This record gives sequence, structure tokens and C-alpha cells, in this order.
Amino acid sequence: MRRVVSIATLIAGLLYAIEAYAQLRTLPTREEIDRKLHPELSERANRGIRGQSISLGTVDGTQCIEVDFELRNTTDKEVSIGAVRSLCSCLSVTSAPQSLEPGQRATLRARLNPAGRTGEFEYTIYIYTSLDNELPTERLMLRGEIATTDMFPHLSEHMGTLRLSRKSVTLDGLCVGATRSERIVVANAGDSDLSLSARPSIEGVGFELRPATLKAGQEGEIVVSYTPQRLPEHDIETVIVVEGCDAKPAERMIKITIKR
Repeated sequence: MRRVVSIATLIAGLLYAIEAYAQLRTLPTREEIDRKLHPELSERANRGIRGQSISLGTVDGTQCIEVDFELRNTTDKEVSIGAVRSLCSCLSVTSAPQSLEPGQRATLRARLNPAGRTGEFEYTIYIYTSLDNELPTERLMLRGEIATTDMFPHLSEHMGTLRLSRKSVTLDGLCVGATRSERIVVANAGDSDLSLSARPSIEGVGFELRPATLKAGQEGEIVVSYTPQRLPEHDIETVIVVEGCDAKPAERMIKITIKR
């Protein structure tokens, strides 16, 4: 009986593996996914609806921009506009014609929201029409460069409007009674002054903001220090929660490692 159960279990496992492999084989390949995202233009449609590429040059990264693409029906019949698909969420189509008569021109309007993006860009809008039910008829391109508006690109960490060079420090080379300190460069990227504080849970750990009040747009530093009354028996890892900035508690933590 034990052998029968073992063989049945083996057969069941083999069938499961075959089924799993079959399902895996049905998953689309990377090439198939890429063809879906970046399809070729329809040869049958022969670009019966034509548009233009637009270059915006350098744009402000804080302002939304309305962009008008001109479309033209180059065929001798009415063409209906179907799906209009943008490949980037930052470029949305706000209005588009439903159809175009032979030779008619119309405007497709899109909105670019460059918030959180910098550098050169090239965004695509695909236009599907009644000339082909599967492949797009035309491809609209929007190019340009988003200007960097970050005043503190060298400070990559965030605590709300407080910018920091890092969120962790290591204190080593300890001597009893001597203070060991590390500095974190910070900046106030907000509109209001910041006064920061923290209550370390480890005796001898200190926290200081220099200057004591960080004005809007000003850089300064946080000094984390440790003055041991006796050397620790082992390495210590702790965190301090910074008070006085507009971020969630989990985002206001500075990790401190004290090396014996």
C-alpha cells in the first residue's frame, strides 16, 4: 500500500509540473510585450491620419503645459478616431476629434505634467483609427528637456521639506569621556523656518542643529555625537526620530551605529 501511495504522489507531482510548465509557456515574451507597448504603424492604414512631432525645447519642471497636435485626414473618405494611447502617465490626452472628413484638419490636445522629472524626454502618443482595428495609424512624438528646479540636488534624502545628505551615521574610535561626532548636511527646502530636535534613547548620544533655526532655503548641518562614560561591550545600533519637520515618524529616523 505504501508503494502505491508513493507512485500516485509521484504521478500527481509530475502532472502538476507539466501543467505549471504549460502555463509558463503561455506567458508573453519580452519581445511580445515590447511590440504591444511600441507597435509598428499599420501598413494597411498607410498613415491615412497624419500628425506632427513637436519639440518644446527646455520647459519649466513646475508648470503643466498644454500641447496642440494638428491631425490631417489624407484619405478620400471619413476616418473615425478610435483609441488614443499615451505611453507615459505624465502626458495625457485631454481632447481629440471623433472623426475627420477627407482632407480635414483637427487638433488633438495633450497636457504634459513634468513634476518630479528632469532631463531630456521623448514621449509618444499612438492614434488608432477605423483604417485598422489592430495597429495604430499614426505616432505623435513630443520632445524636449525638463529644467532642473531642485535647489539641493546634492542632498538626496528627504524628511518632508527637510533635505539631508544621508540618514545614517557611524560613530567609532571611541574613548571614555571623549566626544565623537558626525555631521549630516541638511537644507530647508520649504517656505517656513525649521527648528529641529530629537530625544536619543542611548545615554551619551547628542543631537544638535546648526544653526539652531534653519530658515527657508538655508543649508546647515545636524551634528550627532556620542560621549561614552564607559566603552560599550558590543556594537550598538539605534535610531533617533527627528522632531520639527513635516514628515511621517517612519520617514524622520536617523540610524546610528556605535562601534565598540
